[in-house]
Amino acid sequence: MAVPGYLHLLALCLVLQFYLLPRHAAAQVDEQQVLLQIKSAWGSPPELASWSSTAGASSHCTSWAYVSCDSVSGRVDSLALPNVAVSGPVPDAIGELTSLATLNLQNTSVTGEFPPFLYNLTALTYLDLSSNNLAADLPADIGRLGKNLTHLALDNNFFTGTVPPALSHLKNLKVLALNRNQLIGTVPPELGELTRLQTLKLELNQFGSGKLPKSFKYLRKLTTVWLASCGLTGEFPGYVSEMSEMVWLDLSNNSFTGSIPPAIWNITKLQMLYLYLNYLAGDIVIDGAIGAAGLVEIDVSFNLLTGVIPEKFGSLMKLRNLNLVTNNFTGEIPASLARLPSLVFLWLFENNLSGSIPAELGMHSPVLRDIQIDDNDLSGPIPAGICDNRGLWILSASGNRLNGSIPASLANCPALLSLQIQDNELSGEVPAALWTETKLITLYLQNNGFTGTLPETLFWNMTRLYIGNNKFTGGLPVSAARLKKFNAPNNSLSGEIPAGLVAGMPLLEELFLSSNQLSGIIP
Repeated sequence: MAVPGYLHLLALCLVLQFYLLPRHAAAQVDEQQVLLQIKSAWGSPPELASWSSTAGASSHCTSWAYVSCDSVSGRVDSLALPNVAVSGPVPDAIGELTSLATLNLQNTSVTGEFPPFLYNLTALTYLDLSSNNLAADLPADIGRLGKNLTHLALDNNFFTGTVPPALSHLKNLKVLALNRNQLIGTVPPELGELTRLQTLKLELNQFGSGKLPKSFKYLRKLTTVWLASCGLTGEFPGYVSEMSEMVWLDLSNNSFTGSIPPAIWNITKLQMLYLYLNYLAGDIVIDGAIGAAGLVEIDVSFNLLTGVIPEKFGSLMKLRNLNLVTNNFTGEIPASLARLPSLVFLWLFENNLSGSIPAELGMHSPVLRDIQIDDNDLSGPIPAGICDNRGLWILSASGNRLNGSIPASLANCPALLSLQIQDNELSGEVPAALWTETKLITLYLQNNGFTGTLPETLFWNMTRLYIGNNKFTGGLPVSAARLKKFNAPNNSLSGEIPAGLVAGMPLLEELFLSSNQLSGIIP
């Protein structure tokens, strides 16, 4: 009897189901075994305890930590174990997970060389092997990692050799991090072919001297550039000002010359600008309003910059850190800086600034913590409201011509840790509150005209007290639990040196009391 056609079709479906389902299941079982091999190769760390093949154990796709699978194929597409401590090299078995799109082994302590089996992972888009103990030269054929790769992080390892030009074959790369290795040579111009690059980190290697490649002008999508300590020389690259997407620019600790292009202040998305430790010269020129209104940190310290500090910096409402130290700036500190609402650090020491400290400094900056304006030619008083926010940690203004006395707001500043106002023309009685209301660790008052007496007990946290060449009177403190250095020559201190001085100052390493009116014997 003839078999109806629909029964043939039904039988065919049953056969296909019989063959297809076991193959799919087998593929999952195979990858599960691969993962168990990886676990074993790493010494079965406790963090991978969920990787188990015991009876009743759940699927690796649903319950195994750090593993993800594609929802359609069921194949492992992500293995992400950042900060999981393992031991040994990157297991070869990872190369069998051929659907892997993400491999993140950041800070896992893996060792060995760059794993060549990664070339088998043609679906790989994200590779992070950073912060490990990988070493040896990066392979010359590293461009074989595949056309899909968008993220390559090999930073904080011990890789040697030169930066492989073949990296330019990874045309879809958006993030390239090779910083903090032991790479030599120079920055290869081929990297300029990575026109989709958004983040480039090469800093802190052992590069020799060389210019920033002109080809980098084509990297118009860059948002983050870390090229500190890359041995870069020559004129500051003006084309950087045309990188309109730039958010974080670090070209510090190189040997760039020339001036800072005025257009750099008009990169509208720029937030972090680090150009310190170069040979940049000339004035800071800003044409019109600052387009980079979102700037958070500006550090152009240790250069050869001249002219005045731009008043327009006072329009940067998000500015937290302004570091202009060790240049040749002249003129006054702009009054507008005292009205910056987000300012935390103001570092202007070792310049040729003159005039007075802005009278409103400290009054409009609720998070101001650190003011360092030493070694200029500043005069006038310390502003009365310098610690109005009651959160100031450090005031360092030594080596100027400041006059007047210590304002009450400063003496009563509860967060104050360090006050260094030595080598000025200050005078008046040191407020008693300075010894009791602050948390001072270091107090440098020497070479002024201060008067007053010292407390019997110094604040427990104080480690350094320098008051030499003033007009202090009265006796010595008898207790200072953490004091290591006490320098008080050329005052009018009097009375007996306390017999219990050593017991009261058990950590004391340095003591200078010459040219006073003290009597007795130093214990």
